Amino acid sequence: MGVDIIRRRIQKLGGSSLIITLPKSWAKKLGLDVGDTVVVVDEGDYLKIFPPDSRMIQIAETIRFKLPQSLTEVGLTPVIECLYLKGYKKFVIQVSQGDYKEIAKLVEEAKSHPKVKDVSIGYNEIMASFNGVEAESPARFIRHYNTKIQELVEVIENSHMTSVKPETIDRIVNEAVDIARTIGRTLRKHGLTICEAESVDPSISGPLIIVPQILKQIYVEAATIGEVPREPMAKIKTALLETFGGLAGKSGRRIANSIKLAEELKAEAEKLSRDQKLAKIGGIILGLSLVIKTIGEFTLCESISRE
Repeated sequence: MGVDIIRRRIQKLGGSSLIITLPKSWAKKLGLDVGDTVVVVDEGDYLKIFPPDSRMIQIAETIRFKLPQSLTEVGLTPVIECLYLKGYKKFVIQVSQGDYKEIAKLVEEAKSHPKVKDVSIGYNEIMASFNGVEAESPARFIRHYNTKIQELVEVIENSHMTSVKPETIDRIVNEAVDIARTIGRTLRKHGLTICEAESVDPSISGPLIIVPQILKQIYVEAATIGEVPREPMAKIKTALLETFGGLAGKSGRRIANSIKLAEELKAEAEKLSRDQKLAKIGGIILGLSLVIKTIGEFTLCESISRE
């Protein structure tokens, strides 16, 4: 969804009141008219204006799709898990009229899923909503992300002992990147600040996307030279665990520790860079240490303040 920047001149109304007009296209799109009430939220340096029934937020929280034929045999469960993880509150499945057997099967599967609250049938669609608000918890997303990152590190650590297929690495990297993008999308959708988002700010979704890709570069270089540097990988594992564990648990102490570990990892990377064989992998690890330090420094102050 694009962002339209529209300028409005402040006008005077009566003795001391100041007014601005709403964009006509925005009001028309939401069906607003004279006499309707909008919600104005004061966020210090700026204001946010919402329609009275938050229709646009509801639209953003709902996804509409037609289940691909390839998934009909697999079932609806993996799709529901994916939608829940991505933070959607509702989903609508478009179905063909007359295929009552398939509709009944989808409805039954949706109703039996523990994360689904309500299921209803429309003219040519099945509508369902999720239980609770857990899907919107930034800390929950970070926990999922942390699990994927630790899985990726462990696969790289053990790649010299077991045969690891490149597609396995790609799968984990893509899953981690997808969760990182979900973090940014969900937080931007609701306009959350770093404090409101439980120590996860939309701005750090960029570094979160970079981390698994850097880890993949380490794997590729380690496979090329036929060696996985054990001590640096152990430090990487610990530093990442403290970083994302600190974010998920809102722990300023752990985030501060991640910054210290990032400095130690930097020193380790510089040592590797002096070895001709390990120089390239040392440079990659150096870049990772800087990303870890950036994430820690960006989130430390609010975490300490909350504690």
